[in-house]
Amino acid sequence: MKILKSIFEFYLHSSIHVSIAVWSLYKISFIYLNSPYIPYLDCLVITSTIVGYNKIKFGSIFLKNKKLVSNEIKVISVLAFLIGFWCFIKVDLLIKIIFLLSFIVVFIYSIPNPYSKKNMRNTNGIKIFLVAFSWTLVTYFSLFNEMKNQNFLQYFILGLQRFVFVIVATIPFEIRDINLDENELRTIPQKFGIFKSKLIGVFLLIINSLFFFWVENINIYYITLELFVYVILAYALVKVTKYKKLNYTRFWVEGIPIFWVFNLFILSQLF
Repeated sequence: MKILKSIFEFYLHSSIHVSIAVWSLYKISFIYLNSPYIPYLDCLVITSTIVGYNKIKFGSIFLKNKKLVSNEIKVISVLAFLIGFWCFIKVDLLIKIIFLLSFIVVFIYSIPNPYSKKNMRNTNGIKIFLVAFSWTLVTYFSLFNEMKNQNFLQYFILGLQRFVFVIVATIPFEIRDINLDENELRTIPQKFGIFKSKLIGVFLLIINSLFFFWVENINIYYITLELFVYVILAYALVKVTKYKKLNYTRFWVEGIPIFWVFNLFILSQLF
């Protein structure tokens, strides 16, 4: 039992779980846009997420004392970087530009300002938008070349929906960390309180649902599933508290896109 618990903890701690969640959102875009299979991009989404998140979580710790970061984390981060770099070389120029832009976001998110002890992550109210922007770039706009029959307005609306979804999915984490985050962060729960933050999240999901009135050429079953996923996310948001166990957010909430893509894949085979 201890071995399974250790494996599970490593799975979460090493950012493998979040990388699969990000990959799941990418595959949802892949199915929506009826994109051809791009193996190097699939791999790049997963490996870049592992590298990016481990850079944010362990980068400053590693610089202070290398021994505080486990060898397992070092190995998986280096392997992910090497494999990701190889995949990066193989993808086309537009995808390279999009991933470089995402890398820049991660870089400014975690690197201290030379004129201040803070970084962009700790800048008033901006953290949640940086996360959502980076996820949207990697999971949606990386498939810009596959627009095909999508008109630009519809393509933009689907991207905006993804951006909003990630923002709402991030609120439970901010509620969980409300007692740990510095007051200067001015996260949504710090600004508006926990109850109002939940209302904001539910309201944003309702707005996201209304966007479907401007979307065509998306299977009605896919839309129904996405609306059901919004209900699940809204429920998870309502139930979260600052006292919830860590795994509630980092496994269950973060795992919602995995549940989504699993069911979407089944629907794509049936319809």
